[in-house]
Amino acid sequence: MTVKHHPDISTLMAFSAGTLDEPYTTVIATHLAMSEQGREIMHRLNAIGGALLESEPEAEIKEGAVDRLLGSLTGEGVQPLPHREPASVPAPLRPYLPLGLEGVRWKWTGPGVAAADLAVGKDGKSRLMLMRVAGGRSVPEHSHGGQELTLILRGAYRDRFGVFEVGDISDHDEDVEHQPIAEPGEDCICLVAVNAPLSFRSRLVRALQPLFGL
Repeated sequence: MTVKHHPDISTLMAFSAGTLDEPYTTVIATHLAMSEQGREIMHRLNAIGGALLESEPEAEIKEGAVDRLLGSLTGEGVQPLPHREPASVPAPLRPYLPLGLEGVRWKWTGPGVAAADLAVGKDGKSRLMLMRVAGGRSVPEHSHGGQELTLILRGAYRDRFGVFEVGDISDHDEDVEHQPIAEPGEDCICLVAVNAPLSFRSRLVRALQPLFGL
């Protein structure tokens, strides 16, 4: 596949440094699994980070530190994958979707739009979810209270920034306002990480927002 839209360089740098929380890390890792060019960019950033680390003075490692680190890697909390892994789901996303996209339990959030929260750890305030928009339907025009990462898993949508297809990712902050419209035909399914509720322009949608859970 040809991926045209990639995360902002600052987001990739945070991923490389390990400072993103679980929802954002999952979206970026899934994007990289789908994008060869994204992996090449990440490789260059990691090389830069490695060079910077090498220029730092050596830190003293206390006796037994390695043994304690290895002892902490127990694997607790990691759910085993089913024997037959769903081919429709990229590897970083499989622990969250053991039944694949076909097994998702969707919640209606508006005409032609449904969402599903994915279980993540409690290491931050961010949220990881799936959003499904029926072909030809749109998400109400909105801005963001924080950062929103949206990765296309199936189908495609368009907004004022262009057409986003499978593997493409949009990386928006609170300064961006847009209205994604799913391309006609196949439903558009996206993996989304957000750290604040969406801010809808329509007063009616804002009034109903607690019911939608968006």
